[in-house]
Amino acid sequence: MERNYPSEATRERMLKAIGLGILLPGGGHLVAGKTSWAIFWFLLCQGLLFGGMSLAGFTQLDYGRWIQPGGIPLIYTLLPELGNFSGTWVAALFFRSAESGGFSPDLIPFRHLGHLMSAMSGILAVFSCAHAASLTTEKAQPTRKFKVNPGLAALATLALPGLGHWLTGRKGKAVLFFVAIFGLFAIGLALGDFIDFDRQRHPYYWIGQMLVGLPAWLLYLPLEPLQADGHTAFLDVGVMFTTCAGLFNIIASLDAYHRAEADALNEESSP
Repeated sequence: MERNYPSEATRERMLKAIGLGILLPGGGHLVAGKTSWAIFWFLLCQGLLFGGMSLAGFTQLDYGRWIQPGGIPLIYTLLPELGNFSGTWVAALFFRSAESGGFSPDLIPFRHLGHLMSAMSGILAVFSCAHAASLTTEKAQPTRKFKVNPGLAALATLALPGLGHWLTGRKGKAVLFFVAIFGLFAIGLALGDFIDFDRQRHPYYWIGQMLVGLPAWLLYLPLEPLQADGHTAFLDVGVMFTTCAGLFNIIASLDAYHRAEADALNEESSP
Protein backbone atom coordinates (compact mmCIF):
# COMPACT_ATOMS: atom_id res chain seq x y z
CA MET A 1 0.00 0.00 0.00
CA GLU A 2 1.45 3.38 -0.98
CA ARG A 3 1.41 5.93 1.78
CA ASN A 4 0.27 9.47 1.16
CA TYR A 5 2.75 11.66 3.00
CA PRO A 6 2.07 15.33 3.83
CA SER A 7 2.94 17.72 1.04
CA GLU A 8 6.00 19.93 1.22
CA ALA A 9 3.82 22.97 1.90
CA THR A 10 2.08 21.12 4.75
CA ARG A 11 5.39 20.16 6.31
CA GLU A 12 6.53 23.77 6.16
CA ARG A 13 3.37 24.88 7.96
CA MET A 14 3.91 22.19 10.59
CA LEU A 15 7.47 23.39 11.21
CA LYS A 16 6.21 26.96 11.45
CA ALA A 17 3.59 25.92 13.97
CA ILE A 18 6.17 24.07 16.06
CA GLY A 19 8.62 26.97 15.99
CA LEU A 20 6.03 29.56 16.95
CA GLY A 21 4.63 27.24 19.62
CA ILE A 22 8.01 26.99 21.32
CA LEU A 23 8.57 30.74 21.17
CA LEU A 24 5.10 31.43 22.53
CA PRO A 25 2.66 28.77 23.76
CA GLY A 26 -0.40 28.89 21.54
CA GLY A 27 1.46 30.54 18.67
CA GLY A 28 1.43 27.35 16.64
CA HIS A 29 -2.33 27.09 17.00
CA LEU A 30 -2.72 30.48 15.34
CA VAL A 31 -1.03 28.98 12.27
CA ALA A 32 -3.70 26.28 12.33
CA GLY A 33 -6.43 28.92 12.65
CA LYS A 34 -7.47 27.65 16.11
CA THR A 35 -7.73 30.84 18.16
CA SER A 36 -9.55 29.20 21.07
CA TRP A 37 -6.85 26.57 21.42
CA ALA A 38 -4.19 29.28 21.14
CA ILE A 39 -5.71 31.21 24.05
CA PHE A 40 -6.09 28.02 26.10
CA TRP A 41 -2.46 26.96 25.73
CA PHE A 42 -1.15 30.48 26.30
CA LEU A 43 -3.09 30.97 29.52
CA LEU A 44 -2.35 27.46 30.80
CA CYS A 45 1.39 27.56 30.20
CA GLN A 46 1.97 31.14 31.33
CA GLY A 47 -0.29 30.67 34.34
CA LEU A 48 1.64 27.60 35.43
CA LEU A 49 4.99 29.29 34.81
CA PHE A 50 4.44 32.59 36.59
CA GLY A 51 2.22 31.04 39.26
CA GLY A 52 4.92 28.48 39.99
CA MET A 53 7.67 31.08 39.90
CA SER A 54 5.77 33.25 42.40
CA LEU A 55 5.07 30.37 44.77
CA ALA A 56 8.75 29.40 44.77
CA GLY A 57 10.09 32.93 45.15
CA PHE A 58 11.58 32.61 41.65
CA THR A 59 14.18 30.19 43.04
CA GLN A 60 13.89 28.26 39.77
CA LEU A 61 16.24 30.91 38.37
CA ASP A 62 19.01 29.50 40.55
CA TYR A 63 19.10 26.44 38.27
CA GLY A 64 19.73 28.33 35.03
CA ARG A 65 22.10 30.83 33.48
CA TRP A 66 22.21 33.37 30.69
CA ILE A 67 23.85 32.82 27.33
CA GLN A 68 25.30 36.29 26.69
CA PRO A 69 27.21 36.70 23.42
CA GLY A 70 28.98 40.04 23.58
CA GLY A 71 27.52 40.65 27.03
CA ILE A 72 23.99 40.83 25.62
CA PRO A 73 21.50 38.53 27.43
CA LEU A 74 20.08 36.28 24.75
CA ILE A 75 18.76 32.97 26.11
CA TYR A 76 18.20 31.89 29.69
CA THR A 77 19.00 28.18 29.79
CA LEU A 78 16.56 26.91 32.40
CA LEU A 79 15.18 23.43 31.78
CA PRO A 80 12.50 22.21 31.51
CA GLU A 81 10.92 25.66 31.78
CA LEU A 82 12.67 26.76 28.57
CA GLY A 83 10.04 24.85 26.58
CA ASN A 84 7.98 27.96 27.34
CA PHE A 85 10.66 30.18 25.85
CA SER A 86 9.05 33.61 25.96
CA GLY A 87 7.74 33.26 29.50
CA THR A 88 11.05 31.94 30.85
CA TRP A 89 12.95 34.75 29.13
CA VAL A 90 10.65 37.42 30.60
CA ALA A 91 10.86 35.89 34.10
CA ALA A 92 14.66 35.76 34.00
CA LEU A 93 14.87 39.31 32.67
CA PHE A 94 12.60 41.01 35.19
CA PHE A 95 12.66 38.92 38.39
CA ARG A 96 15.23 37.79 40.94
CA SER A 97 15.43 34.64 42.98
CA ALA A 98 14.62 34.94 46.66
CA GLU A 99 17.89 33.16 47.37
CA SER A 100 19.87 35.67 45.34
CA GLY A 101 18.11 38.36 47.32
CA GLY A 102 19.52 36.96 50.56
CA PHE A 103 16.55 34.82 51.64
CA SER A 104 16.69 31.10 52.26
CA PRO A 105 14.48 29.16 49.82
CA ASP A 106 13.79 26.65 52.60
CA LEU A 107 11.60 29.30 54.24
CA ILE A 108 9.29 29.37 51.23
CA PRO A 109 6.47 26.93 52.09
CA PHE A 110 5.29 26.26 48.53
CA ARG A 111 8.70 26.15 46.86
CA HIS A 112 8.39 22.55 45.67
CA LEU A 113 4.87 23.10 44.34
CA GLY A 114 6.17 26.14 42.49
CA HIS A 115 9.03 24.14 40.95
CA LEU A 116 6.56 21.49 39.82
CA MET A 117 4.19 24.02 38.23
CA SER A 118 6.86 25.93 36.33
CA ALA A 119 8.39 22.69 35.02
CA MET A 120 4.97 21.50 33.88
CA SER A 121 4.64 24.75 31.94
CA GLY A 122 7.74 24.06 29.87
CA ILE A 123 6.88 20.43 29.18
CA LEU A 124 3.26 21.15 28.28
CA ALA A 125 4.37 24.00 26.02
CA VAL A 126 6.49 21.57 24.00
CA PHE A 127 3.70 19.00 23.80
CA SER A 128 1.28 21.72 22.71
CA CYS A 129 3.46 22.09 19.62
CA ALA A 130 2.63 18.50 18.64
CA HIS A 131 -1.05 19.35 19.01
CA ALA A 132 -0.63 22.48 16.90
CA ALA A 133 1.26 20.56 14.20
CA SER A 134 -1.51 17.98 13.86
CA LEU A 135 -4.19 20.68 13.67
CA THR A 136 -2.14 22.42 11.01
CA THR A 137 -2.07 19.21 9.00
CA GLU A 138 -5.84 18.87 9.26
CA LYS A 139 -6.29 22.43 8.00
CA ALA A 140 -3.84 22.03 5.12
CA GLN A 141 -5.15 18.64 4.00
CA PRO A 142 -8.86 18.49 4.97
CA THR A 143 -9.32 15.12 3.24
CA ARG A 144 -7.33 13.52 6.02
CA LYS A 145 -9.53 12.39 8.89
CA PHE A 146 -7.81 11.46 12.13
CA LYS A 147 -9.54 8.85 14.26
CA VAL A 148 -7.36 10.15 17.09
CA ASN A 149 -5.65 13.51 16.77
CA PRO A 150 -1.88 12.73 16.80
CA GLY A 151 -1.15 15.67 19.10
CA LEU A 152 -3.74 14.47 21.59
CA ALA A 153 -2.26 10.96 21.38
CA ALA A 154 1.11 12.41 22.38
CA LEU A 155 -0.49 14.39 25.21
CA ALA A 156 -2.32 11.28 26.40
CA THR A 157 1.02 9.49 26.65
CA LEU A 158 2.27 12.33 28.83
CA ALA A 159 -0.82 11.95 31.02
CA LEU A 160 -0.24 8.20 31.34
CA PRO A 161 2.46 6.18 29.56
CA GLY A 162 0.78 3.96 26.99
CA LEU A 163 -2.53 5.84 26.95
CA GLY A 164 -1.89 7.33 23.51
CA HIS A 165 -1.45 3.86 22.03
CA TRP A 166 -4.56 2.62 23.86
CA LEU A 167 -6.63 5.37 22.23
CA THR A 168 -5.42 4.34 18.78
CA GLY A 169 -6.45 0.73 19.42
CA ARG A 170 -2.98 -0.67 20.12
CA LYS A 171 -3.82 -2.06 23.53
CA GLY A 172 -0.99 -4.58 23.67
CA LYS A 173 1.60 -1.94 22.98
CA ALA A 174 -0.14 0.37 25.46
CA VAL A 175 0.24 -2.16 28.27
CA LEU A 176 3.85 -2.80 27.27
CA PHE A 177 4.75 0.88 27.37
CA PHE A 178 2.99 1.44 30.69
CA VAL A 179 4.66 -1.50 32.40
CA ALA A 180 8.08 -0.69 30.94
CA ILE A 181 8.06 3.06 31.62
CA PHE A 182 6.19 3.36 34.88
CA GLY A 183 7.72 0.09 36.12
CA LEU A 184 11.21 1.44 35.44
CA PHE A 185 10.32 4.67 37.23
CA ALA A 186 8.87 2.84 40.24
CA ILE A 187 11.87 0.49 40.51
CA GLY A 188 14.18 3.50 40.33
CA LEU A 189 12.32 5.21 43.16
CA ALA A 190 12.55 2.08 45.29
CA LEU A 191 16.27 1.67 44.61
CA GLY A 192 16.84 5.27 45.61
CA ASP A 193 14.83 4.93 48.83
CA PHE A 194 12.32 7.36 47.27
CA ILE A 195 14.66 10.33 47.70
CA ASP A 196 16.08 10.39 44.18
CA PHE A 197 13.25 12.45 42.63
CA ASP A 198 14.33 15.87 43.86
CA ARG A 199 15.27 19.00 41.95
CA GLN A 200 17.50 20.36 44.69
CA ARG A 201 19.54 17.15 44.98
CA HIS A 202 19.59 16.12 41.31
CA PRO A 203 18.65 19.17 39.18
CA TYR A 204 19.84 17.76 35.85
CA TYR A 205 18.39 14.28 36.28
CA TRP A 206 15.16 15.85 37.55
CA ILE A 207 14.56 17.23 34.05
CA GLY A 208 14.39 13.71 32.64
CA GLN A 209 12.34 12.42 35.57
CA MET A 210 9.68 15.07 34.94
CA LEU A 211 9.19 13.69 31.42
CA VAL A 212 7.48 10.61 32.89
CA GLY A 213 4.46 12.90 32.98
CA LEU A 214 1.41 13.04 35.19
CA PRO A 215 2.21 9.92 37.31
CA ALA A 216 5.55 11.45 38.31
CA TRP A 217 4.02 14.89 38.87
CA LEU A 218 1.46 13.43 41.27
CA LEU A 219 4.21 11.67 43.23
CA TYR A 220 6.59 14.62 43.43
CA LEU A 221 5.02 16.50 46.34
CA PRO A 222 4.35 13.43 48.57
CA LEU A 223 7.93 12.21 48.04
CA GLU A 224 9.62 15.59 48.47
CA PRO A 225 9.58 15.70 52.32
CA LEU A 226 11.46 12.38 52.53
CA GLN A 227 15.05 12.73 53.70
CA ALA A 228 18.05 10.47 53.38
CA ASP A 229 18.53 8.21 56.40
CA GLY A 230 22.11 7.09 56.23
CA HIS A 231 23.79 5.74 53.10
CA THR A 232 21.60 4.83 50.13
CA ALA A 233 23.50 2.04 48.38
CA PHE A 234 21.69 2.16 45.04
CA LEU A 235 20.92 5.88 44.78
CA ASP A 236 22.87 6.35 41.55
CA VAL A 237 21.13 3.39 39.93
CA GLY A 238 17.76 4.70 41.06
CA VAL A 239 18.45 8.14 39.58
CA MET A 240 19.49 6.54 36.29
CA PHE A 241 16.37 4.34 36.14
CA THR A 242 13.94 7.17 36.88
CA THR A 243 15.63 9.49 34.38
CA CYS A 244 15.65 6.85 31.64
CA ALA A 245 11.94 6.27 32.25
CA GLY A 246 11.25 9.89 31.33
CA LEU A 247 13.38 9.69 28.19
CA PHE A 248 11.60 6.49 27.16
CA ASN A 249 8.26 8.24 27.61
CA ILE A 250 9.30 10.85 25.05
CA ILE A 251 9.98 8.03 22.59
CA ALA A 252 6.57 6.55 23.41
CA SER A 253 4.90 9.92 22.83
CA LEU A 254 6.58 10.31 19.45
CA ASP A 255 5.51 6.79 18.52
CA ALA A 256 1.92 7.49 19.59
CA TYR A 257 1.90 10.60 17.40
CA HIS A 258 3.29 8.65 14.46
CA ARG A 259 0.82 5.77 14.84
CA ALA A 260 -2.18 8.09 15.01
CA GLU A 261 -0.96 9.96 11.94
CA ALA A 262 -0.16 6.73 10.07
CA ASP A 263 -3.71 5.48 10.58
CA ALA A 264 -5.05 8.47 8.67
CA LEU A 265 -2.34 8.18 6.00
CA ASN A 266 -3.13 4.52 5.36
CA GLU A 267 -6.87 5.11 5.30
CA GLU A 268 -6.55 8.01 2.87
CA SER A 269 -4.26 6.09 0.49
CA SER A 270 -6.33 2.89 0.50
CA PRO A 271 -8.68 2.17 -2.46
